[in-house]
Amino acid sequence: MDGSGRLDSAPRGLTARPMAAPQLQALAGSRNRDLGWPAPQEMLARVAILEQAAVFYTLPDPTLRVLARRMRPVTVAAGDTVLHQGEPGDSIFLLSSGRCRVVVERPAGHFVTVALLDEGDFFGDTACLLNRSQPAAVIAQTDCKLLSLDRQSVFGVLNRQGHALDELRRLADQRLRTYTDTAVQASWGMLLEEATIVGVYSPKGGSGGTCLALNLVGALSRRHPGQVLLLDLDFPYTHAALLAGLVPTTCLARTAAAPREAFEEVLLSAVLLHAGGPMILPGALKPEEADLVTPELVDRAVGVLRRTFRYVVVDLGVSMSDATLAVLDQTQHLVLIASADLSAVKSAADALTILEQLGTPPDRLTLVLNNRVPRPAVSKQALERMLGRSVDLEVPYDLDRPDRAAVDGEILSLTDPRSEITRAVGRLAEQLEATHVRTAARPQPAQPPPGER
Repeated sequence: MDGSGRLDSAPRGLTARPMAAPQLQALAGSRNRDLGWPAPQEMLARVAILEQAAVFYTLPDPTLRVLARRMRPVTVAAGDTVLHQGEPGDSIFLLSSGRCRVVVERPAGHFVTVALLDEGDFFGDTACLLNRSQPAAVIAQTDCKLLSLDRQSVFGVLNRQGHALDELRRLADQRLRTYTDTAVQASWGMLLEEATIVGVYSPKGGSGGTCLALNLVGALSRRHPGQVLLLDLDFPYTHAALLAGLVPTTCLARTAAAPREAFEEVLLSAVLLHAGGPMILPGALKPEEADLVTPELVDRAVGVLRRTFRYVVVDLGVSMSDATLAVLDQTQHLVLIASADLSAVKSAADALTILEQLGTPPDRLTLVLNNRVPRPAVSKQALERMLGRSVDLEVPYDLDRPDRAAVDGEILSLTDPRSEITRAVGRLAEQLEATHVRTAARPQPAQPPPGER
């Protein structure tokens, strides 16, 4: 079956045969309607969907046809909740077309996307087969067509195929444990009141990623002075501190040689404090030092920083390095920056594909269109068509303010309320605050990093 839902060829065992005469076709159609059976083409489509699920693929053709006849079609609009977490369930749903996401609420008000479902995937098996409440909510991302199998049909048909029912139960139990583990892992920082990690990724140089990351830190710092840090991993040249008017004397790379027992103290001593409230940790001072920033060093550093601050914004630069991937593993939110030119749009499209393959939840990704010129080559509408998704935030052209701020060592979100960048990152900060809610305000660090150098 292709992406449009058309059948390229008939599934095994169900090759369509032409009728001997039109009268036979009419008779068969009448018989199907009387018995409540689906039309032959619909049967082919249903069996094809069943065959996409590994647990059903091994079933013999007669069993697949019986299951296909017992299926009931369900249509769901984009944004609708198909299953609610905590409710009982007595049906298994197979996704005939469209996309869904599986979401766990843990703790209250904090939602973690634990799986993305596409055509051929199924859900609802945990509640249906294990007699438990739904472990997660399932939300339609697009308009969806589903096929449902109630518990009576599943057990009535598969009891004759004992191995299949046992395999389905094992899969349901495994899926339940996976959802639970993923939700706990993704929300442990929230439960422990640790920092939210926000990655800012610009897949093409010159898109303004560092500028927006720096100003986002400024906007968050206005709300939480002394509790927001920018980790600059835009290798090989990490200029965020210089753009903020600070002069770094050490960096993350140089903490690699610190003894383990002194690592936290050495790391925090490398943090620069801006007079306006933001804090900045350079990744490297020289291009050759970038090689010292290994995934292991990033993991250790992020572990310390998330215990010390409320937000850690990471400028990931343009390359998808090992250090970048190490950060993505711990990121609660990703901001993808695209500018309005063809090469940047192509880079953004490639980045979206990679991020989807890495399992980045759609509700934890914000697409930002940064207009760097007064007359962009690509309109917002054209960019959305090319990327296949909506722009979440647009930054209007801000005249020469970003360039002047870089020369003057200023952060616009702290100094110029009329700046378009200030307004845009203010909205982004509000979205992050609303998405990543804290149950209580974080206290100031007991031993704040040293002052401006």
